[in-house]
Amino acid sequence: MEQRNKQAERDREAVRIVETYSDMLMRIALNRVNSVAEAEDVVQGTYERLMRRQPRFENREHEKAWLIRTAIRICIDESRRASRRTSVPLNEEIASAYSQESFELLETIRTLPEKDRDAVYLFYYEEYSTKDVARILGEREGTTRSRLSRARKKLRTMMEGEADGQIL
Repeated sequence: MEQRNKQAERDREAVRIVETYSDMLMRIALNRVNSVAEAEDVVQGTYERLMRRQPRFENREHEKAWLIRTAIRICIDESRRASRRTSVPLNEEIASAYSQESFELLETIRTLPEKDRDAVYLFYYEEYSTKDVARILGEREGTTRSRLSRARKKLRTMMEGEADGQIL
């Protein structure tokens, strides 16, 4: 009986985690991969690691940070495996999930180096502080601030170039 209660509690906790974090993990994955199917695989892989490792979390923020780090690591692993393939632009399936302006901004953000892209996403979309972004990415806070500053400058330059009708 006790075993069944523990399993039922684990099942409820798994459902809560999936319902709470799936959209966020999907956005993180879409920021790094080239298709919805690949992003879904990243999210599924994140949950598989969660179930296999069953880490103990200090609080909900720790839980969220662990899931983000894990999803990013899976994306990195996948990009290493696929490094011989050429990058393809975001497909129409992804584009339909965003407004035209948001999609264009996302495409521009995707041209940034991966670590800069992750810092931008976590800071602006998930609203983490630079200290928390640094902790999640495993780097110093000063490095994160530099990444954000450099990324903002690059994005500003690219967006201004597009506004002037220039091809980048």
